[in-house]
Amino acid sequence: MYATTTPARVLVVGPTATPDDVDNLRGYALDVADQIGVSATYALHNEYRVTDFEAVYVLCASTELHDTVGLVLMAEALAAGMPVHEPQSPREAAQCVCGQSQTVRTVIGEDGSVWCAECRDEVAGCAHCAELPDMEEMALVDRDSTWIPVHAGCLATAVATIPGAEFVTA
Repeated sequence: MYATTTPARVLVVGPTATPDDVDNLRGYALDVADQIGVSATYALHNEYRVTDFEAVYVLCASTELHDTVGLVLMAEALAAGMPVHEPQSPREAAQCVCGQSQTVRTVIGEDGSVWCAECRDEVAGCAHCAELPDMEEMALVDRDSTWIPVHAGCLATAVATIPGAEFVTA
């Protein structure tokens, strides 16, 4: 029904010069992971291989990106022919039929209604058990600058069985 596909892992780039910039980038990567339904790595350095990712999301318009890390990674992605998604305008933001706000990428169905990645069945599975979020809600865990989707039950089991494990969740 939809021509879009959701990649399993994306890179998110943007300014990183100040602590506030890093917080904004981390927050945008969380929005990307939540709304697109993928693992989203926020780039704090330019030593990533962009071809290890399916797409690159940019926090700001490319003409406003003056940070070396973001510019280098975006240029590498464009040179490799990868999809590079600039942020949509606030006017394009909408709410899915299920109620989730769509601020990263709004997809409108043939009938004119807005559909999120989960309603389109385009979400990645749990990073722990690889099952889809059919019956159990997914949590997003921040691990090594990557927001990773994981079932709440899998997360609780991991915390209970791995002494001293630390998980940072949204």
